[in-house]
Amino acid sequence: MTITFTNLSGTRENLDKSIWDLLGDNWTAGNLTGTITPIFTCDTVEPDQLARPDGSDTNAVRINYVSRTRLSPDDFDINGDDKHAWMCTVFIECQGESLTTLLQIEDEVNRILWENRPNGANRLVKSDTASSEVAWFEDSEIEFERLEPEDEVDYTPISQGELKMVYFKTKT
Repeated sequence: MTITFTNLSGTRENLDKSIWDLLGDNWTAGNLTGTITPIFTCDTVEPDQLARPDGSDTNAVRINYVSRTRLSPDDFDINGDDKHAWMCTVFIECQGESLTTLLQIEDEVNRILWENRPNGANRLVKSDTASSEVAWFEDSEIEFERLEPEDEVDYTPISQGELKMVYFKTKT
């Protein structure tokens, strides 16, 4: 018996790295006042991204790998026990030098995700440009929520949103 991932070309890549590469490759600095390109980081490339930032990157987008969960067979019955649906969740954290910049960074992240969302015709590509296993995003745009500042004054506002990616494993 072999387990394969539907849609996957080549070897698997951690999906935080695929999103990191997607955002970096498709960023349009001109869409932000001041033509800003933030620093992009992810857990696969820099493993301790869950630690709080020290403030040195005032314009940053961090992709944090959160979980991999199997979708309930009751909610998502696919072909008996030969095909299982899974969901990978990453947090996308945005930090801006001002609230205006933060909101523009969020908008640019959502533009990229929406324009490059996987569907029947397009796949989420890995950093090597081959297709990943992701069949679709749960939402093509994510909702960001502001995070509490560590100090009384929020000098560099930070927000975080959750991106859920669905993929399938099959038994052959």
